[in-house]
Amino acid sequence: MKKIMALLCTVAMSVGLLAGCGSSSGDNQSVSGSDNTGDGGKVVMLACEPEVPAEKEAWEEVAADFEKETGIQVELRFQGTWSDIPQTLQQSKLAGDQIDIVRVGIGTISSTLGAAGGVKDLTDLASPLLDRYSDGMIDNCYIGGHLWALPYYDASSYMCLYNKTLFDEMGLQAPQTWDELVGVSKALSEKDGVMPMIFQGKDGWAWPMMYTETYNQTTGNKSVAAVQSFLKGESSFVSDASVQAFDLVKKFYDENVLTQASLDTDDEGMIATFAQGKAGMLFAGTWDYETLKDSCDFEIGAFQFPVMVDGSHSENGYGVGDYALAIPSFASDDNLENTMRFLEYITRQDNAQKILGTSTMIYEVLKDVSTESDDVTKFLNSQIAGNSSEYLDWLWPSEVNDALSTAIVSVISGEMSSQDAAQYVQDAYTKVCEEKDYTYAWWESWTQEQWDAVTPTKIPDLTQYMQ
Repeated sequence: MKKIMALLCTVAMSVGLLAGCGSSSGDNQSVSGSDNTGDGGKVVMLACEPEVPAEKEAWEEVAADFEKETGIQVELRFQGTWSDIPQTLQQSKLAGDQIDIVRVGIGTISSTLGAAGGVKDLTDLASPLLDRYSDGMIDNCYIGGHLWALPYYDASSYMCLYNKTLFDEMGLQAPQTWDELVGVSKALSEKDGVMPMIFQGKDGWAWPMMYTETYNQTTGNKSVAAVQSFLKGESSFVSDASVQAFDLVKKFYDENVLTQASLDTDDEGMIATFAQGKAGMLFAGTWDYETLKDSCDFEIGAFQFPVMVDGSHSENGYGVGDYALAIPSFASDDNLENTMRFLEYITRQDNAQKILGTSTMIYEVLKDVSTESDDVTKFLNSQIAGNSSEYLDWLWPSEVNDALSTAIVSVISGEMSSQDAAQYVQDAYTKVCEEKDYTYAWWESWTQEQWDAVTPTKIPDLTQYMQ
C-alpha cells in the first residue's frame, strides 16, 4: 500500500471524524455473513476494498473457517477506499452501527484518530498476541507507551535500487557513500540514453521521503526524537540539522545525481524509466518493487541511502502498520471476547499466510509468514529492517508534510534558501496549532475521563484459545 494512502486517510480523518461531517454511500460493499447471527454472536470488521481480489477471497475463507470453529459469525464490510474509511467509521458511530474492528493506517491513529479518542487501548487486550510478531514489527503501533493497533499487512521502507546487469557490464559497484554515488552517477551519465538516478519528483507527497533520509543523518540518527521535540514545542524546526538536510537534498541536483527529468516524472513514469533501462538507479519505496521486479528484463540490486554526513550512518525511513487492525472506542466491551478471538485466529501463522500471502510480502511482519526470497528482498530484511527510523510523516500533521514538500522543491529550484525553507515548515506547524488547536502529545494531556473512554472494561483470556 503506498504511503500516500495513509496521507489521504489522515486528511479525510481531519475533515470527517474530528469535524463529525461527511458520509459514505455504502456502495461497493461486500458482506460475509448476514444479520441472523449464530449462537456465538457476531464480529463486524470495516475495511476498504482489498487491492488484490485474492485477498478478499482469503478473508472470506478464513472468516468462514472461524465461524465453523467457534460459532461466531464474521461480517466483513469491504467498501470504498482508504480515504473513505474515516468518514464511514464516523457515520457508523453516529448511526449506532456495530463495528468491532477497523482496518486503518497507524499514521492516521497517530495524527488524528488517536487524539480524537477514536480507538481502544490494546495494551492489555492484545498482549498475548505480541509474540507472534517478528522483532520490531509492533513498535510503530505504540504511541505514548500504549498499543493502539496490530499490524496486519506488509511493512514498507524507502530504498535505492540499481540496474545490476548494467553496473556489472560497466564495472561499477553499488555506492555506499556520497562520493561513491557521485562517481557512479558521472559514469552512468556518460553512457548514451542513461540518466544516473530517477525519482518521482512530480509527486509532491514523495519529496519528504528523501528529506527523511538526509534528516536522519543530520540529526545524528535521532530524527524521530528531533521531530517529537519540535512537535511538542520544545525546539524549533529552524535548526542546523533541518537546514543541512535541505542542503543535502539539493546536492542531488547540484551534483547531477538527479536531473530535471525527475522533477517532471511521477510514480508511473519513474517505474517505466527504470524498467526501460533509461536510468541506472532509482530512489523509491518498497511498494513499487512488486511492479518493478515484474517489469525489468535485467537483474535488480539494492543499496542503502548513501552516507552524506561524517560520523553518521545510513538509516532508511521505515514503517509497519499501513493496514493495521484497531478496535473503535465505541465498540461494545460486551463483544470484546468475540472480537479478540477473531484477532487471535487471524494472527495464527496458517491463517495469516492465507490472507497476507495473496500479496507480495517484502518484510516478515508475523513470524513464519513467508515473504519473497529474491536477493533484493533478502537485502531489505537483513540490512534495512534493523537499521531504520519511523516515517516522519506518521508523526507530524499533513499540513507540515505539505509545507515540507513545497519547501523542498523551492530549495531545489533556488526560489527559497534552506534557512527560509525550515522557517516555512515551522510557520505551517504554528498555524495548524493555532487554527486547529492541534496538540501532538495528546496522550500527555488527556483527562481520566478521556482515558476511561478508550480503556476496555473487560480483558478476555486469549490464552485458552491460542494454538
